[in-house]
Amino acid sequence: MALLTGPPSFDATDGAEFAVCGAELQITHAPGYPLFVMLLRVVSMIFSPLYGHMRLINCLAGAILVPAGIIAMKKFAVSFKPSLMATAILVTSAPVLAQINSLEVYPLAMLLTLTAIALSSTELSGYSAGMAIFAGHPVSVLCAPMMLTKKFKLKTVLTLIIPATLLLYIPIRAGSCSIAHYGHPVTLEGLVNYFTMYSGRLSTPSLHRLAEALAFIGPVTGSVISATALAAGRFQMRRDIPAVLALLFLASYQLPDPAGQLWILLIPLAVRSAAGMAKLLSLSRVFSWLLPAAVAGSAISGIMLADRSSDDIALRWTTDILSEIPPGSIYRPVAHDTFHAAYTLHNLGIRNDIILSDPFGNYFELLMPGEAPVQIGERTVHISRGWNRAPEFVLHGLIFHPAETSIYRTDWDRMDIFRFSGYSPDPMAMDIAAEAWARRMIQTDDPALADSFFNRAMEFAATELTETRIANLRDF
Repeated sequence: MALLTGPPSFDATDGAEFAVCGAELQITHAPGYPLFVMLLRVVSMIFSPLYGHMRLINCLAGAILVPAGIIAMKKFAVSFKPSLMATAILVTSAPVLAQINSLEVYPLAMLLTLTAIALSSTELSGYSAGMAIFAGHPVSVLCAPMMLTKKFKLKTVLTLIIPATLLLYIPIRAGSCSIAHYGHPVTLEGLVNYFTMYSGRLSTPSLHRLAEALAFIGPVTGSVISATALAAGRFQMRRDIPAVLALLFLASYQLPDPAGQLWILLIPLAVRSAAGMAKLLSLSRVFSWLLPAAVAGSAISGIMLADRSSDDIALRWTTDILSEIPPGSIYRPVAHDTFHAAYTLHNLGIRNDIILSDPFGNYFELLMPGEAPVQIGERTVHISRGWNRAPEFVLHGLIFHPAETSIYRTDWDRMDIFRFSGYSPDPMAMDIAAEAWARRMIQTDDPALADSFFNRAMEFAATELTETRIANLRDF
């Protein structure tokens, strides 16, 4: 399922970053995910440093999630059949499958978390919990009540800390690293800034933010997992506290892709769902066929919602931008555009005549931290974002060009991004398509066309923030 529903090229979020950094053993965004990066490095050495080959890691992780999930749920006195059905709901849910079929760290994080739950009553409980937190994803700590034994020993604490040594990869590698996310953490101050990059993301819990995140589960899967979880009955501390913590986290954490974090809620919910299905099966034989039918419906819904087999938005956007840049120029992207350009040039070999740089002085042939000049030597500089750089840079086409440069007429009809009519479960991908239409909207003098482009932009916009920006651009 992951192979068939995955994107044909790199995704719009972190896939290109992981592909570039994994192939070259560089440093990704905090906390670095050293185990995942090293796995990507191994795959790129065996096959080639291409997105599709690297994605095999997550397809394999998705397959192993099934037995890991069944064993983990059986730890809570649940028999095989309900454990299997609850695991099927978990793995085929839209938020989980959409991570498995792309290049993301979350499938590995889920696998390590479920493994830690499965080993919770063994001598390896501390070590496996540490692997989930430090080798997978830090948010796994919310499942600590399920991963650790009731009798908390000093040995458990010591073995939990051992996997934290993986994070030494960051300072060890940073000195010789040519690609690092938002600065090279080579000094103590740099390390602190790196590891606290997302420290300001937590805010006052918001029901609106929580509802926005939960919407990605979909009505069918949401209904099935909620109904079966309710059937589990009374609250159990070790099993249900992680779900409460996850709900509070999702309501408090400000992140552009909330769907990516939903797995930390779905794992404890699936465990509770398994217990609920076990009770229902004991009540009446009718549930022996009703529950599998509900699981099948949930799976079909999840697969359809997670399908990104037509999602090549990031590649279309990037190649259209590169086609606008004159030969031999300098392109200075920012944020995810940086990794999209890096992958397109370095891994796909497109437009190797262009010199790349970024605002943090990390990337490529040219170190140019701070604000970009309009020209370096005989090379003009073109930037992906320049709303506050007028009159030096002007928006022409999809990016900002030097105002004094003679710019050719933009041929909008030749751009691939405007021919995209599919869907992506990734809100960032849909927002890129919306951004393209919004930039086209503000460059037309025809009011009727501007209204049409505005409507197209709003159709693609997947987040409230992007909708607000498009509305503001309409009056630009």
